[in-house]
Parts: sequence; C-alpha cells; structure tokens
Amino acid sequence: MPKASFLELISYLKQFFSDELNREKIELFIDKSVNENPWFSETLVRHAMQAIEEQFFSVEAWEAFYENHPGQVATSKKVGIVLAGNLPAVGLHDVLMVLASGNEAHLKLSSQDKALMQLYVLAMQSFDPAIPVYIIDRLHGMDAVIATGSDFSGGYFAHYFSTIPHIIRKNRSSLAVLKGNETVAEFKGLAKDIFTYYGLGCRNVSTLAVPISYDLTALFDELTKETWVLDHSKYSNNFQYHRTLFLLNQIPHFDLGNLLVTENDDLVSPVGVLYVHRYMDEASLQAWISEREEKIQCKVGLEIGFGQSQHPALDDFADGIDTYDFLINLS
Repeated sequence: MPKASFLELISYLKQFFSDELNREKIELFIDKSVNENPWFSETLVRHAMQAIEEQFFSVEAWEAFYENHPGQVATSKKVGIVLAGNLPAVGLHDVLMVLASGNEAHLKLSSQDKALMQLYVLAMQSFDPAIPVYIIDRLHGMDAVIATGSDFSGGYFAHYFSTIPHIIRKNRSSLAVLKGNETVAEFKGLAKDIFTYYGLGCRNVSTLAVPISYDLTALFDELTKETWVLDHSKYSNNFQYHRTLFLLNQIPHFDLGNLLVTENDDLVSPVGVLYVHRYMDEASLQAWISEREEKIQCKVGLEIGFGQSQHPALDDFADGIDTYDFLINLS
C-alpha cells in the first residue's frame, strides 16, 4: 500500500474499533476468541485489543515511524506470515509492517488464535476490499516468510523456507534487573511485567537478576496483591502443579500464594513460577546476560522501564531484528 493509503487505513481502524455500530460484531469475535483458546480469558483479550489500539492504531505514531523508516518497496512482494497463538492477535504487528512496507500479507493463522486475526482482517477489508491481506491455508509461492514458533518448529521453518528470504523467531523470554534502589511504584510496574497475559508472552518477565544480598520482601508485598491470576483455572492448575513438585522434590522456594519464587539460573520459568538469579557484581551480571542474549526479548530495568514490557513501540522489533528493513530490501 502507498504510505498515504496505509495511514488512512490506520485512521479507519482506530475509528472502526471505537464505533458503537461495530460493537456487536466485535463482541461476537471476542466470544469466539475466548472459546477457541482456553488461555484467552475475556479480560486478557480485551487487554490485548486495547493495547493494539493504543500502540498500533495511531496515525501520529506511524508518521513518526515513517520518518525513521522512509522507504517502501518499488514492487510488491508476497510475504507469508506464520502467526503464533500464545497471545491474542500477537502477529498483527507483522501484518501491519508488511502492509506499511508496500508488500502483500499472506497469513497462516494459528489454530489457537483465529478469531481475532479474522476480525482485524475483516476490518481492513471493510476499509478497502482490495487491500493486500489474505488468509491462506498453505504458504506456496511466497517471496519471503516471517514465521514465529517454538525452538522445535523454528528449526523446521528454517529448513522449509531456506531458499527464500525469511525471519524465523523461536522461544524467547524477558528478565528484569534489580539494583537495590527500586521504588514501590517500580515494583507495581514489575508486577505487570510478570503477570500480564498470565506470563505467556515473550515480553513477560520470567527471571529476576538481583544483587546477592538483595531483600525481596518489598517486591513480594506487591506481587502477592495480583490474586486475579488465580481466577483462571489453567494458571491456578499450573501454580498448584509446580507447588506440589517443589514440595515433593524439596526445592527451596517462596510461596506467595499466587506465584512460586525460586533461585534458578535458567531464563524461562514455567507458568506460575518466577526464577531469581543472584549476581555478585556488574561484571558477573553482564557475563550472565551475554550467555543468554539470544534467548532474551526484553531487559526490564536496563533497556526499558518497569511496567513497560507489554507496551512496545512500533520499532521495538521482536528478537531485535528490524522487520521493516527486511521487508523493504526484499529482492
């Protein structure tokens, strides 16, 4: 799409999702989304949609983005997008980047997140039936591919799409670095980084890196307030399961009633569990981070502020790969 047309689309999407005339249709797709994925509570879906509206449906934000990324393709390419299904409409950023670059978006939907993506495509097509975004079953004849999956599926994608330009994303997680001078407000923000979306996303903090003598009591006081996560049966079941494992295996841990906290140098913790790594000094911290760099999505407390992990800017690209630059340089 030409830049002017794309900005008109963004303005239209903002209006579409705030128009009461579309409310019944939107509610129908929200209900479908909740029914197709047991992790997608109504609260989670609405939170995701609100974040999308605030972050992606801002003409001003896109104008600023275009100032830093002025190019578009001269000839449109077919870009296949293999979408993840761990969070509601998690792949919409990729879809918009493909359209903003002037390319065609061909979507292979996740079975766990069909309804919301269908809603957003429907909204785009109501703006212009000829908009180059298509939902397809198989990615044949693509000029490039962006695929998001697990470490296992990522290896398959890399092999399957080896002959065409591609971005393959695998499992990542996020960490928070504490230094000892954090405020209560920052702890409240960190609680959001940990619990939003029940900890399912790559931008959720799953590990804390703290000084060796750090007292976690003040943080625990804030984390224990997030009891809403226990209202979801799958989160509660995960929490209870790992509580039992920790007790049976005599793994030292803190039981906050809604979260288990244990010292572990791994980066990715199970749902309902938060890992803590204690570092000796700045040098040992940086060495520990460097060893895990390829698995880290966000560094809260270092590169972004507490409470901001779930509010990425348009150019805050997944895995640190500039998706837009990739798209406008397809040959």
